Amino acid sequence: MFLSSFQARYFECVVSVFFLLLVRSAYPWGGEHNVISKVAIGTLAPEDREYIRSESVAIEENYCEFPDKNWPCFGEWGNGTGDPKGARMPDFRRLWGVSYYCQWDPVIKKGTAYNHKPPQSWQAVEVHFRNAVDAFSKGKKEDGCRYMGVMLHYLQDSGAFPHMQPLHRSCHVKNLKAIHLESYSPVILGETPDEACKTLGERVRQLTAWTERRFSPLFDSAGLKFEDAKRIAEKELMPSAVMDVVDRLKKEKFDEFESGTTDCANECVRACADAIYTILSFAKKPYVESSPVEVGKNIVFNPSFEKTEGDGMPEGWCVGWLDLADMKGRAEWYRAGTHWEKHVKTGQCSTMILWAPSKGLEWQQAWPKAIKVNPGEKYQGSVWVKASGKPQGNWITLEFSDMNYKPVYTAKSKPCSIESKWQQLSVEVAVPAESRWMRVLLHGESEDGAAWFDDVDVVRLP
Repeated sequence: MFLSSFQARYFECVVSVFFLLLVRSAYPWGGEHNVISKVAIGTLAPEDREYIRSESVAIEENYCEFPDKNWPCFGEWGNGTGDPKGARMPDFRRLWGVSYYCQWDPVIKKGTAYNHKPPQSWQAVEVHFRNAVDAFSKGKKEDGCRYMGVMLHYLQDSGAFPHMQPLHRSCHVKNLKAIHLESYSPVILGETPDEACKTLGERVRQLTAWTERRFSPLFDSAGLKFEDAKRIAEKELMPSAVMDVVDRLKKEKFDEFESGTTDCANECVRACADAIYTILSFAKKPYVESSPVEVGKNIVFNPSFEKTEGDGMPEGWCVGWLDLADMKGRAEWYRAGTHWEKHVKTGQCSTMILWAPSKGLEWQQAWPKAIKVNPGEKYQGSVWVKASGKPQGNWITLEFSDMNYKPVYTAKSKPCSIESKWQQLSVEVAVPAESRWMRVLLHGESEDGAAWFDDVDVVRLP
């Protein structure tokens, strides 16, 4: 059946944005990241904008923030600060596979971590430029756009003084509409990926130097040379001498400070536009959509939850905390050990939801493993569930989203109806209009019980 109401999902999205804004508030280039990326995309020729149209909103709203979402606090308590009274952070990191695209997993310490300040931010720009070019050249548009978003973030940070934290944390553009270019035609940075990468590396170094020159006169007017401020900031995260100068400039020369910050943002736009335009020049064109899903074949990645990347979670799945204030509910990757009764249908693993709040708790497919669909296609989704307590609080949902990854419809099975025995739940649905993606959500809301889910199956019907 289709559900016309999305109150729970809408609430989750609103709360998620709220907590993300809390994380942003202490740092610059929060909303600026989004606007800079959007304006940069807007400089492209119509054919290039059309090429990435299905991903452009995601680049602007999400992908360009990936490095700031690649922290182990996502999905954990404390609102990102460790405050035991703070609510849980939504698990953006696993939901979007952020660590994969950043090529650094902060939980298992796998990959290479790049600092957001020069010179490491410069290196990160080059690394992720190459990743984006490689993905686009192979026709992997979604992957290419996500790598490109990571690159854009490091490029923009390189123009936001992260090597001088007192200025970095105050460098907000108050009027985001001022981030715009009247007319700018981006340039291709090289005829080959190697040449372009080398040129981009120099371009981002020039960006950092340009922003420093832009703020040097302001610091001089406050009695502290910019180079001296840099040297002081190298030795201490938040040195009082630099903090005092920044605070005084913001109070006494607000318009000049805001003008300088805006100029730095617009210079970032130019550099980002050149980088995006160059990446797309190496893309495989025309873009060919993937073939329709094969009829009758299970298309769920890791359907029995046996695979893991070593972080204590099933690969391709994440937890959807629908009540971020709930302190009781648990969602765990269950592994059969020496228990007399093993709560798995097949294999050695399943997912478990325990003491779920009334608003619900879910195991969700991560977006990189979502299924691309076409309107009118028919699908059947099923899962085996074993419940104790209140079995009727558990079911499987197929969620359909548009090309901007916003939910448009959900279809859910009938709830579990028996206790302490495995029961297969299923739902059949025709893909509604405007849908591009489908995800599986395994839902529980039984406050006094537990449920185990195993052997997820989604097939396209004839």
